[in-house]
Amino acid sequence: MARHPSAEFVTAFVESLPRAYANKYEPEVVIAHAGVSAFRGEGAVAVGLFGRAGNGLCVVADDRPGLLAVVSASLLACNFDVSHAEVYTRHDPKRGKEAVDLFWVRKLDAPPGAGLVKADAERLQAAIERFLSGAEDPRAAVERQIAQRAGAGPRPAMDATVRFVPDQSGGLATLEVETADRTGLLFSLASALFSQRVQIVESEVRTVDDRVFDRFRIVELDGAPINSAHRLEIQVAVLNAIEPARRSAPPTG
Repeated sequence: MARHPSAEFVTAFVESLPRAYANKYEPEVVIAHAGVSAFRGEGAVAVGLFGRAGNGLCVVADDRPGLLAVVSASLLACNFDVSHAEVYTRHDPKRGKEAVDLFWVRKLDAPPGAGLVKADAERLQAAIERFLSGAEDPRAAVERQIAQRAGAGPRPAMDATVRFVPDQSGGLATLEVETADRTGLLFSLASALFSQRVQIVESEVRTVDDRVFDRFRIVELDGAPINSAHRLEIQVAVLNAIEPARRSAPPTG
């Protein structure tokens, strides 16, 4: 039988997350998320299942720069296609900053509608552990997947909107990205943000009719707000990540 965290742990877990989290999920889903955190043990990461639809993966890990890129590479390596994702950061009194990343996926190597099973969570956890330990290069794994899934003929240029939107909190910058979906896009976006040395505090990823709508709430690595000059650099880096061909173009000026 599956273990359940104590009521005290669940309460503390919810209180450590943004207020909107508690209003969004049913108690049984919250308990599933909290359980992954409660029973992570000494490992750097734990992965569990959640949701009645059988397509939810909860990844709980020590928060660190570049974590979302590693997790997205792992999902791709495990042949999971992400339709929706939510990323949160909480403070654990014992561990410090802990990432709680939620993904709704479908298995590309299984019949349509096939639900997730415990082995799928274990497979993803093993992949994340390999990448975090340095035993395997996540970028190389992503490039292999892209090559395997590439169709015939050149890929057309991708239209994209990348902008910062006002944030009422004043401390966090919210980056919005809208573009066409493609294999490895989430990894490319997360890697671009990592290269800019910013921290993803919270994010939401949605895919609708092959269009991606992403929001990233970010701060500098030291927690400071991102100034206007760095925001421009981030926008350029993200645009280059969306259209890889641009990265090979010679610099101008």
